Amino acid sequence: MKRQTSAHYRVSAVLLIAELLAFCPKVLPAAERLPPASEVTRRMIERAQTVARAEQAPKYQYEKRSVLENLEPASQTPKPEEKLYRVTLIAGVPFNRLIKIQGRDLTAEELKEQDRKEERFRQRFLSADGKQLAARNEGWVTPELLDRYQFTVVERVLLTNRPTLVLTFKPRLAKLPSKTVRDKLLNRLEGTVWIDEADADAARLSTRLTESFALGWLGMLGSLSQCELTLERQRMPGGTWVNTRQVLLLQCRRLATTMRFRVTEDSSRFKEVATQAE
Repeated sequence: MKRQTSAHYRVSAVLLIAELLAFCPKVLPAAERLPPASEVTRRMIERAQTVARAEQAPKYQYEKRSVLENLEPASQTPKPEEKLYRVTLIAGVPFNRLIKIQGRDLTAEELKEQDRKEERFRQRFLSADGKQLAARNEGWVTPELLDRYQFTVVERVLLTNRPTLVLTFKPRLAKLPSKTVRDKLLNRLEGTVWIDEADADAARLSTRLTESFALGWLGMLGSLSQCELTLERQRMPGGTWVNTRQVLLLQCRRLATTMRFRVTEDSSRFKEVATQAE
């Protein structure tokens, strides 16, 4: 009887381990060599441009729940701030319309403010000049962005049953543009990106700040010492990739005050819309 019980436990343990492993990305056997990083990044740029310029691609409307947490122990606002948005594409750009705050519906005045905000948004993007339109047509993955980093293809895995390339990246040693705060931030990021091999689109992203840097002239506005971002994306039936979860952790100093907070965004209830909301 002991022998049967022991054997039963061993079988149960094996089944449990197998179930747990089923949820992890699977490393594929190296049947084919990994492509060079230059080929992967070239395809990423082409994919971004194709998506940005596509007029007949499926469009989605969805809800986004955003939670802002102040992580400082001495914070005067320890309760997380929760907001719910309805996201709609306007001229190809997502517009976040606030619909709830802390679980409550908006007041009449708050609704009017959202109407004004949407109108300003529409005017800004529908009246964009040629330069702005050209920039939008390039997508968010551009040669200028990827040229800041040195990429390495480390492995090929199965992610949601799709072959996916795992790339690490770090800032290039060459002198990089450093005119704006955005430049300074981008020049100090490193991390890992999971690229769907068939679509050449990002399925996941994990990045962090390698070193702190000053904000403003001689650091008069403070400094940013921590920035960590994780992003999860999902492929919709029509081939469009959407962001489903984003977590941003920031720590900065403003004068003599240290601020540390986390913003978590979860998107759901994706609904394909027949035409672009304009």
